[in-house]
Amino acid sequence: MTFLSSIPKITTVMLAAGQSSRFDGAKLAALVSGPEVNDPDVQAKNQSLLAHSLDELTQATEQMGMDKPVVMLGGHKDTLLPLLPSNTEYLVNPDWQTGIGSSVAMAAEYAQAQHADALLLSLADQVAITQQHYMSLFRVFCLFGQTTAAYYQQNPGVPAIFLSEDFQQLQQLPGDAGAKNLLLQHLSNQSLAVLPLEQAAIDIDTKADLNWWLANKE
Repeated sequence: MTFLSSIPKITTVMLAAGQSSRFDGAKLAALVSGPEVNDPDVQAKNQSLLAHSLDELTQATEQMGMDKPVVMLGGHKDTLLPLLPSNTEYLVNPDWQTGIGSSVAMAAEYAQAQHADALLLSLADQVAITQQHYMSLFRVFCLFGQTTAAYYQQNPGVPAIFLSEDFQQLQQLPGDAGAKNLLLQHLSNQSLAVLPLEQAAIDIDTKADLNWWLANKE
């Protein structure tokens, strides 16, 4: 399947429904940017991890002519919802405690209901992913017309763009399993396009991860 003659309709969902149990709190509410210069003329804004990640993805979807991302909430919903821009569409996964698979399944069901050609899945805690990375992933997807994934730590993973042919299988994932097995299946069948993206390996799971990122980010 290729999209050489038209731009595909891609539904974009950012997963932000986890419990963040290793963080001891709502990790996506933690601040990852803020005032870093002593200049009263510079208005630097504090930004949560969720707002930072969503901003990068939103800028990318605007550049690519897609609808704005939908955010999947679950654990810490009441804490995270006020951090979203007022016009953000969101879904609430009532089964978030069963694991990421239930959020992926719900995202695929939503994309199918939107009659989308594909589903772009991202994780809100992948703090190093920028709009340029998302746009590169989109370009690879359009070039090959296949399910397309970031490739890091010698494996495919999210962010990834899944063709509509994958939606049924994504909806059948067990609660504790993500989409990696499906990506590996595509890789084995030579039906997966990949974008080398080691930045995708940087995510925030613990307060130590956050402190490392704050100390080392440019």
